[in-house]
Amino acid sequence: MKVTFFTESVACCAARIGILSGFERFPNISFETPLLLTYTKGGSVPHLTKDVFKMVTSEQHVLSVSLSSTILMADSIKELDISFVDFVGMKNYINFLSIHDPAYTTNSGFQQLDSISIWSRTGRSKLTANKYMEIVQTFKPDLYIALCDGDTNINSSAKRVSNAVNRSKTLLEQCLNIHQSSDTLKSTGILGAVEGGYNLEARAESINHLKSMPLTGFVIDGLHNNGPSVQNIPSELIKHVVQHTTSLLPVDKVRASLGCWNPAIVLDLVELGVDIFDSSYPYVITEQSQALVFMCDEDACENQCVISIAEKRYKDDFSPICTKCTCLTCRNHTKAYLHHLQHTQEMLGSVLLMIHNTHQYLIFFTVIRDSLKNGTFDQLQTKIRSKYETNSIYKQLNINIKT
Repeated sequence: MKVTFFTESVACCAARIGILSGFERFPNISFETPLLLTYTKGGSVPHLTKDVFKMVTSEQHVLSVSLSSTILMADSIKELDISFVDFVGMKNYINFLSIHDPAYTTNSGFQQLDSISIWSRTGRSKLTANKYMEIVQTFKPDLYIALCDGDTNINSSAKRVSNAVNRSKTLLEQCLNIHQSSDTLKSTGILGAVEGGYNLEARAESINHLKSMPLTGFVIDGLHNNGPSVQNIPSELIKHVVQHTTSLLPVDKVRASLGCWNPAIVLDLVELGVDIFDSSYPYVITEQSQALVFMCDEDACENQCVISIAEKRYKDDFSPICTKCTCLTCRNHTKAYLHHLQHTQEMLGSVLLMIHNTHQYLIFFTVIRDSLKNGTFDQLQTKIRSKYETNSIYKQLNINIKT
């Protein structure tokens, strides 16, 4: 059994519903796209224990696991001869292995001829294709991204873009050679990264190389260097690049775009045919003592994307974050209590905010899929876009997460 993607859409560059299935560990489970990968650090949802996460959602999910947050576990996992999900106690979930942590800015300028660099809490690690695939075979993920050089952004030079494309080609071929000869990975899905920065010709070159490869799908990479600043990248900057990219990609392969895109950008990317995203955005919001309200229609949340629970005006506000929200936090706690927890730096404050923000984002993706099915996607896009466009203060935020 191999991981497969199916969609009835015949358009290369359009919003679509798809089905991701064929997971060896869970042969009867499939996931509908657009799909949200649940962001993790070290294999766990930040601020939430496994039992609390189950209280937030009882559904099956795909965990987004970055190598930069888990590489220090590799030797122990190999010695114990178990899979990564067994090691972290998350074996009931599908896991998707990526390279960099999307919630933290990736250090730029450290790529070499035959390797890329990642950063864990102990510093820099250099990864060749052989070293990377050794870790992949140790972790045994259900899906993973082939090693690639995504160190490009809007300011990258033509030479940097060219090097990223060429290095990623070589690394992909090396990873695929090992993947295809590995009994451990024979049923594991592998995604290739489309590189090229903001250079359309370079992206076409990258795609022409990828299209002939036996891949489960593609990651539209190289648009940013991860971290909180991704949420402030304007739609006008990326839409023509993503549109050009998806127009050249095969319709029958899944497409992912990782990073903490804000919800308005997520909808723009869905409109262009992107299928998979991650939930690093609600984590970034939680780290800033903020609560997501962009899905709320009540008067108190009108034209707001987020509220900053640490603001003085919430000190004596004994209403929930959103009266229409059914999450554990909103059903049991007030803004005043959350405000108190944030100012006393109680760990429970982050736990309660993470519960709410995760709940809201999961609902967001359910609404996206429903809107595509019932023909109301345009209305949803207009509603969410208006909130983010009118919230000029939010657009000007320059957020830094403590590492």
